[in-house]
Amino acid sequence: MVLEFEQDEARIEWEPDASVTADIYQVKVYAQPKDGGSKSLVHTSQEFELGTGKHLYRLTIDYMYYNRAAKATATGSGPLPNILEFSFAILIEGEETEVADVVEVHFVRYVPQLMGIKGFSNAEGLQRIWFTRGSNINKDSVDPEIDAVTFSWATSESSQVRTEANQFIRATENALNAWTNTAPKRSLKAEINRMVTDGKMSLPASQGSKTSFGVTSKAIITHRGEKMPEYEKYYFNSKSFSGFFDMGVHFMTDGLDDFVASLANFNFHMYAKGELVYNEPGLISNASVQVNVKQLGIYIKDSYDFIDDDPSAASQELGFWRIDSRDAITIERTRDNPSGFFEVTNKSYRDYRDAHQMGYNYHLYSTVKLESINANFKL
Repeated sequence: MVLEFEQDEARIEWEPDASVTADIYQVKVYAQPKDGGSKSLVHTSQEFELGTGKHLYRLTIDYMYYNRAAKATATGSGPLPNILEFSFAILIEGEETEVADVVEVHFVRYVPQLMGIKGFSNAEGLQRIWFTRGSNINKDSVDPEIDAVTFSWATSESSQVRTEANQFIRATENALNAWTNTAPKRSLKAEINRMVTDGKMSLPASQGSKTSFGVTSKAIITHRGEKMPEYEKYYFNSKSFSGFFDMGVHFMTDGLDDFVASLANFNFHMYAKGELVYNEPGLISNASVQVNVKQLGIYIKDSYDFIDDDPSAASQELGFWRIDSRDAITIERTRDNPSGFFEVTNKSYRDYRDAHQMGYNYHLYSTVKLESINANFKL
């Protein structure tokens, strides 16, 4: 059996042989790393009264118990085992009888709780979605998490996010106001025409008439095989976050913090709001529609999964974790000597999914920040 997420109690049922006349029994608990290593005795229970029929033994395997068991089985200078198999034996009058049940426990199941102890509230929430929502590998096929984090939180946590977001907004505004037909301008024109085609609005067709444009609905739709909020269908500009230096600073100063544990190689996306104005033809000009952009909506889109880019390479490291006490956790980016630490990687999560058939890959979106601008061009 496997110990499910947040269900720390293992329940072992057994029944003594009818010929046994003893009055008491004890339970011995053994642990063994799944990837090899010897079996170690990690716990001997108190004495219990022995009766007839089925007996039930309950054992709480929380992160503190797992940590002690992992240390008892560890050998050499490597990291502590990420997967332990707990087995049980009934001790009656000096003789042990093995119980058939073996409980498999993955260290990674404790990570969201440990993040909570560290105060990583956003990362903890995103992890809980992955552990509890179901089993899914194709993140395009399931509903994304909308407003999973706030945009203001990301900019307050990372100066690089704040700088790149502001630069992205200014660069887009300048491109929309440029005399030339820039890429952002062409892209926005295409999205406005898509809105018209989709029946979201109609073009103004008489002098002085105006039409508002911009889709801001969070309703989930499917577009090009991916489930997304409706506003995502009509985004017109994007930029990948390039703050590798900033990520490095976070790692060096905090080892691993809420920002790094929540977001990875994410992208900024942007949609526009404004109005379309009809202009009558002049002596030397044809009738036209002017686009007046009044607001840009900028947000973060990220993928929450544990897929390695190169399956043949070593799995991406997600920190070295040490449990110091019930309320104190140490997380480091790298360790020359990993003894006493658990090494968490992308593979740790995939192994958990394989064993539990639970693990939910998904897309996430931040809240949208609206920025007022003034840009004008012909459709």
